[in-house]
Amino acid sequence: MSSPAPLHIVIIGAGIAGLAAARALREHDVTVLEQSRMKSEIGAAIHLGPNASKIALKWGLDLANLNSPECNVYKEFTLAGVRQIEAKADTRAAFGAPWLLNHRVDLHNELRRLAEDASIPGEAAKIRSAARVVSIDCAAGTVALDGGEVLHADVIIGADGIRSVTRTAVLGVQTDAVPTGHSAYRTLLPREKILADPKLAFLLDEGAGSGIVTYVGVDRRVVLYPCRGYEYLNVVGIIPDGALTTSSGDSWNAEVPVSELISAFSTFSEDVQRLLSYATSVGLWQLRDLAPLSTWVNDKVILIGDASHAMLPHQGQGAGQSIEDAEALGALLTGAAAKDVPALLKLVESVRKERASTIQRYSREKALGSQDGEIFTLNASEFVPYNFSYSGAVAWAQKQNIALPAAVLAA
Repeated sequence: MSSPAPLHIVIIGAGIAGLAAARALREHDVTVLEQSRMKSEIGAAIHLGPNASKIALKWGLDLANLNSPECNVYKEFTLAGVRQIEAKADTRAAFGAPWLLNHRVDLHNELRRLAEDASIPGEAAKIRSAARVVSIDCAAGTVALDGGEVLHADVIIGADGIRSVTRTAVLGVQTDAVPTGHSAYRTLLPREKILADPKLAFLLDEGAGSGIVTYVGVDRRVVLYPCRGYEYLNVVGIIPDGALTTSSGDSWNAEVPVSELISAFSTFSEDVQRLLSYATSVGLWQLRDLAPLSTWVNDKVILIGDASHAMLPHQGQGAGQSIEDAEALGALLTGAAAKDVPALLKLVESVRKERASTIQRYSREKALGSQDGEIFTLNASEFVPYNFSYSGAVAWAQKQNIALPAAVLAA
């Protein structure tokens, strides 16, 4: 009996989720549509926990290309600079893979290589830039572009982020992520500035090990970690919207004066304020949250990544959950026939939705407390193994007693 023909798959969005899905689905014929011209990916730094790096390494992720420090310690200080927590982390020993602290551009470029590199088994993805999607027919499996072109697909994957057009098509109504009442200042500080300051040089001390350092106030915090081979120190300052002097709006990188960042943390130690003064440009990003959706799937269409479960950054799992979504699609569409796509996409949802929603809720609870009467029992001592011990969709489905097709089990 011959194997089914490769599926024709259209992925909407060439961010981390979309490119990860393109890599995971190289068994099939994949086209990625990106509305931007992809001349410059923006953003600062981003975690990749061992749950996700384990998957990406199996795809062929090149750690030398990525050039990312590994997180092996977490330190927490009061706003006055008094250390109150220092916890070692050896995720290679505990979970079988590194916890990577990446520059977002480097991770994006490496995932694009994995999707397009002709030397990797399977078919290289075709990535089309300046391709803006205006409508999607979930039952027909069609995607219409703003120039009038219509693409037909066996599977449509909505990886189009927090302002997802695909989400509206899947749900039948527009469902937007909502402001949480908090925003984040973001900047990257150059290595030479940090190492020249004796009181701050420990933040980029490779010999002492790399990791995450947090300074915590009553209603705000500063989070620091290295990226791009210790070339930069990533800085995130989280603050209530009511304390802002500039509206954050919904932009990734609305520019604000450096003086505003320093003023926002004026009650913090002199060391922290001096650190913040080394910034040359600062972006302000409104933190938005998406309530768990009723479904991720409508016929031939599925949502992944921020389109399906946009989450706050307090667990460092946004990119990781996108990569888990992508791996699940690759695993569960193995050997799939076009006629089976709607049922298989519902299977992907059944494997992924509860886990992603749990991490999404925990990120929200850590940032804001329980919402609207939610009862949530996962505690801080449990979230690390829950987040990091994941070993892929097939193992997770078996653990949850979810039946899988024979073709998936035989792969």
